[in-house]
Amino acid sequence: MNLFKLSGYLSVALGIACCACLINPFYLFFALLFAIIGFIFSTINIYLNTKYEITKKAFSLGYIGMILSSVPVIFLLVLIIRGN
Repeated sequence: MNLFKLSGYLSVALGIACCACLINPFYLFFALLFAIIGFIFSTINIYLNTKYEITKKAFSLGYIGMILSSVPVIFLLVLIIRGN
């Protein structure tokens, strides 16, 4: 498996893991940790897709991983704004 496919699958898996950690707000630290690592792998995937034009589809797995990895950050911002 090449780096492109591996980074795409890892970004989606880490995005799902960080969203699953948000079930309990006590695990927010782990959700943010998974989100940072997911952002790294999704950035690698998007960069490789853009550089080599590997997929001819409209989007790659890196975009899905980046959307999923941004959920804990948005959740943290909502918690800060609400004051809880």
